[in-house]
Amino acid sequence: MVRVLGINGSTRTQGRTAWLLEAILAAARAAGARTERVDLVRLNLPYCAANYSEDPGRCGPEHCVRGPFDDWGRLSQRILEADALVFATPVYWFAPSARMKTLIERMTSLENRGLLLAGKPFALAAAAEEDGAAQALAQLAVTLGFMGLALAPGALVYTHARQNDAEEARSDARRAGRNLVEAARRLRGFDWGAEPGETPEGWEADAG
Repeated sequence: MVRVLGINGSTRTQGRTAWLLEAILAAARAAGARTERVDLVRLNLPYCAANYSEDPGRCGPEHCVRGPFDDWGRLSQRILEADALVFATPVYWFAPSARMKTLIERMTSLENRGLLLAGKPFALAAAAEEDGAAQALAQLAVTLGFMGLALAPGALVYTHARQNDAEEARSDARRAGRNLVEAARRLRGFDWGAEPGETPEGWEADAG
């Protein structure tokens, strides 16, 4: 069964960002997935300690946990165990929330250890008051792409409160959830993070 982890980067657990996230997760469940939701506001997630800048060898999951009250260890394990991810954020000044940005920075510890998330499909959702959703989604999509994750087809969902586009967003969320699950099924079983020149696990030569 496909496991989908949804991450809410809003301070509000019942706001418009959470509404978009739940719509995507509901569609994923309808497509046969098991879903889980994490609200970053409920976690103790300190800022990145910049280990990579001091010594790239010290930037990894084993070094990224600051102490017993840092929830990154448990959250990173849930991210690694998931088959697909949904990142949902409010838009603050044309960018993702500070909570979501902190999460992305902490995820450097996974990217720096051989693209541990390579090939994992993801969907993005953004709730904006006015404009700015496209900018926030683009920032996340580019960064996650560099980490090796794969944006599922049609998996960009956003809404602008002042444009009364909730119904369109609901339809987009259903498509995103369905496509995310299908992408996870198709992308499993291949070592997308293999070094150039290596034969990735799951690769088969073209008989032609």
